[in-house]
Amino acid sequence: MHTPAPEIFKAYDIRGIVDTALTTETVRAIGQALGSAALVLNQKTIVIGRDGRLSGPGFAKALAEGIIQTGINVIDIGCVATPLTYFAAYHLRRIPASRSPAATIRPTTTA
Repeated sequence: MHTPAPEIFKAYDIRGIVDTALTTETVRAIGQALGSAALVLNQKTIVIGRDGRLSGPGFAKALAEGIIQTGINVIDIGCVATPLTYFAAYHLRRIPASRSPAATIRPTTTA
């Protein structure tokens, strides 16, 4: 199993330089961790949103793969603003994972 570099984990998000500290392998491992956390919370689905950066589609795919490996479903709402991901997660009562500025993936649980 891939262990992400500890320095990518910040107080409220995950940040790293694309293809250096933040790779598809790292994002896939993060997806597995999110999926595992969702299982503990009895969630069945995670919503994924991303921004327009070139690395977004590949990271979204890797994140989804990691989540799905844990048995959790994924709703990928595509390239959207972060607030829309939170809205979708709230509306669908799911856990959001969105890619927002500065090479960030923001996993957040909702009630």
